[in-house]
Amino acid sequence: MNEQFKHIISTLSKGDTSIVENFFRLPGGRKHLENITLMLINMLPHHHDEKEAMFLGFVEVLERMERRIRRQKEGQEILENVFLNT
Repeated sequence: MNEQFKHIISTLSKGDTSIVENFFRLPGGRKHLENITLMLINMLPHHHDEKEAMFLGFVEVLERMERRIRRQKEGQEILENVFLNT
């Protein structure tokens, strides 16, 4: 496996979403991630049902990351407002 790919997986597994945040900021970036993943999954020698389950699992992971990023930004805004008002 490519060292850069290993680094990305390691970073995401530790909870650092900064790599994915860049994709979410770009127009169509999330869809781009989904398409890349779909292409990679389709190259695997598994059956169609297994591939579909993998892709749906990946989409769920993206959903959770997107929600977490949104909540982190909301928390950051709240903290900034608290410190601005004191």
